[in-house]
Amino acid sequence: MDFKEIIRKGILVGLILFGVSAVIAVILAFQFSKDLPPISVIEEYRPPATTQVIARDGSILARFYVERREPVPLTRVPEVVRAAFISNEDKRFYRHHGIDPLRILKALMVDIIHMRRAQGASTITQQLARNMFLTLEKRFDRKIKEMLLAFRLERVFSKDEILERYLNQIYFGHGVYGIQAASHFFFGKDVSELNAAEAAMLAGIPKNPRLYSPLRNPEAARRRQRLILRLMHKNGYLDDQAYKEALETPVTVLQPHEWEPTQGIAPYFLDMVRGYLLKKYGEQFLYKGGAQIYTTLDPDLQRIAEQVVDSVLTALEDRWGLHPSYQEVKEQEVQDTVERRTTPYLQAALVALDPQTGEILALVGGRDYRDSKFNRAVQAHRQPGSAFKPFVYTAALESGYTPISTVFDIPVALRDPNQERSWFPENFDHQYLGPIPLRKALALSRNLATVNLALEIGPRLIAEYAHRLGITSPVPPYPSIALGSPSVTLLEMVRAYATFANYGIRTRPYYIRKIMDLEGTTVEANRPVRERVLDDVTAYIMTNLLESVVNEGTGRGIRAYYGIRFPVAGKTGTTNEYRDAWFIGYTSNLVVGVWVGYDSLRTISDGATGARMAIPIWATFVKEVYQKWPIPGDFRIPPGVDFETICVESGLLATPYCPKTRREVFREGTEPTEMCNLHGPGVPQDSLFWQEEKRFLKQTPIP
Repeated sequence: MDFKEIIRKGILVGLILFGVSAVIAVILAFQFSKDLPPISVIEEYRPPATTQVIARDGSILARFYVERREPVPLTRVPEVVRAAFISNEDKRFYRHHGIDPLRILKALMVDIIHMRRAQGASTITQQLARNMFLTLEKRFDRKIKEMLLAFRLERVFSKDEILERYLNQIYFGHGVYGIQAASHFFFGKDVSELNAAEAAMLAGIPKNPRLYSPLRNPEAARRRQRLILRLMHKNGYLDDQAYKEALETPVTVLQPHEWEPTQGIAPYFLDMVRGYLLKKYGEQFLYKGGAQIYTTLDPDLQRIAEQVVDSVLTALEDRWGLHPSYQEVKEQEVQDTVERRTTPYLQAALVALDPQTGEILALVGGRDYRDSKFNRAVQAHRQPGSAFKPFVYTAALESGYTPISTVFDIPVALRDPNQERSWFPENFDHQYLGPIPLRKALALSRNLATVNLALEIGPRLIAEYAHRLGITSPVPPYPSIALGSPSVTLLEMVRAYATFANYGIRTRPYYIRKIMDLEGTTVEANRPVRERVLDDVTAYIMTNLLESVVNEGTGRGIRAYYGIRFPVAGKTGTTNEYRDAWFIGYTSNLVVGVWVGYDSLRTISDGATGARMAIPIWATFVKEVYQKWPIPGDFRIPPGVDFETICVESGLLATPYCPKTRREVFREGTEPTEMCNLHGPGVPQDSLFWQEEKRFLKQTPIP
């Protein structure tokens, strides 16, 4: 056999082997491709993304995720970041079609020399294919599928699209996926702000996140960074000067807790957000959808609220000798991890609302979310006590009463359908003031005067006004509603008082402003929902009456003990046996409600009124808020309101001789028109003063 024959047969054998290999390759490709996703699935694939909850100041309140990922378009990724990953992972990325034969050949040679798998040959496209649809198992069939899938990716996407998906997909350890989340997590900055030194450090992590994380092994991370900078220089991405500067640039890595600047605040508020999203949009949207949830929460107010509730409750427990205290319970239950609905220690709730919009600015649902996730601000239905009285007086004003109308603070006995026997309401001090002005009855929170007033105007009308103002819970039209017998939530009460502050316009409380999906499309937008339910003159007169509660009534401790001098209106509330303590108060631009009590409906302590238990939290919170906010001004006086100086004793227009006068508010046309007939010279003969004088002269002989 001559040489030519040998060559001919060799070529023939080679062609046969090539043909057989090609057939085998086609068979294998067909066999393995059956398990691969179709083109349509590849095109629509989106990795799980982090849903962010954003406060009103733009800060991140929380992140909900399965994989902590913040997708970012490639246009936001600087060239230096792209160069770092391409230099480290796949320097011929823009020149191959998914598989790099030169890299595979080189890897085989290195593996043969070292007699082990010493160097990887996967391109960026292959890594993306693996991360998207395959496992990390090092098996022959998985490698074949990876290559086949890489070819499909190259057919479907451009190189830039592949690189974008890769950078958003890769894992950096610590539960962090994608370049944007990694940039925030390690450096606290947007990916667009990364420099070459930071980019090289991040590019080194995915190869082995446990080994090269700068948090776990800063020295190894630094060595890896220098290697990548050298590759970037070698591949022409960094010139000599830029390379030198990058080597000398210090890199500051954040500690994990610094990644979430507002982490840990507003757990009850966030629970409301989470529950709403789960109910309306589902688990997939919440934990994998990458949505942006813009909320109404003010982080500064929330921090103040949480700190004040905690510190004041601790002080109240100590001052009143309340046991078991929060601290005692925590010390006894160090090992207890059981979640409770009710707790044995004193609890509180606080809601701060913008009266003009209905936006919830701060919300505290309890003392310790880890101990009990029950939200006392929106889930607990408790009796509001005297905090319900403004609804009685609103109905009275709308029925023709004025602040100087006489009400009777005298005993009354009633058969209440809610009671098995007759009902004998009592005043807090067990005394009776007789006929008194309506303003005084509300300011001093006189129970009997309010009950007698309620009987005059009718409980059904009071229930109607309570609902009109914002109470959504049932309000049975019984006489006892005058003293706050219905069970309501704190948020309902705050909403109702906000109607006064907003001059008769009721707003719908809300806590989510806007929801945007991963593509930036707005899927939900909430705006203030307003409805006029009360005349603005009536609302202002009620505000003026509630100012008397603070200036001269049961809420005067706000002035006397806390030094608050700006205009405030509000009402205390205390229930039977001192089980609940309330104060709902407002300024011209903020409504704040506070509830204090035990979950078990036990007595707090004898004398534990709203003034003593709720006002300390309310006043401390509001005082700190207005150290950050401008001091609020006076309540605006609407058209149709008139002020007249009256004699306190007669209720008529004051004369210079009246010993005690006050500037009183009226709806135009309801103010008194007669001058006081009790004081001063020239008093008419038929006046009350003259009648008393004649009676005295008849009984006294003239000397």
